[in-house]
Amino acid sequence: MPVGRMILLGLLGLVVAEAAVFLMVAWLAGMAIATLLLVVPAAVGIAILLRMGRRLAGRIADILSQSDFAAAGTRPSGVLTTVAALLLLLPGFLTDLVGLALLIPAVQMRLMAAAPLGRPRPSGRVLELDRGQWHDLPDRQIDQERGDIPKVPPKRAAAC
Repeated sequence: MPVGRMILLGLLGLVVAEAAVFLMVAWLAGMAIATLLLVVPAAVGIAILLRMGRRLAGRIADILSQSDFAAAGTRPSGVLTTVAALLLLLPGFLTDLVGLALLIPAVQMRLMAAAPLGRPRPSGRVLELDRGQWHDLPDRQIDQERGDIPKVPPKRAAAC
């Protein structure tokens, strides 16, 4: 199945799911409360976007076009915060839940750790290890292992 068709079906499924959740909330809590629960997160999303400012929006466009967070000199969490604000602007409870989850710093850190974007790609001689797979050695041991300094200082010849 082509990617465009899958995206279209996914968006259609999201609209149907959002409508079903809205009708359920309206039936349980009332239409006025359900509408209020749609308007308040949108206002929060607008406030977040206004706080982020136009400058950050330009930087985000650069980051997304380059797919390299490190080269852009910004925090990826700023991008995730902006995505969260945009999800809060969309009408619907499901998108609001995802947007609110993206505002949590622990969720942002976990997503940044899992994302392959901005990481240098390994070349032939690079061995990538996680932090738990290696440990630091004192400088003296490193120098001795390389052979840069002798393990035992050389003895001086006695003058006759």
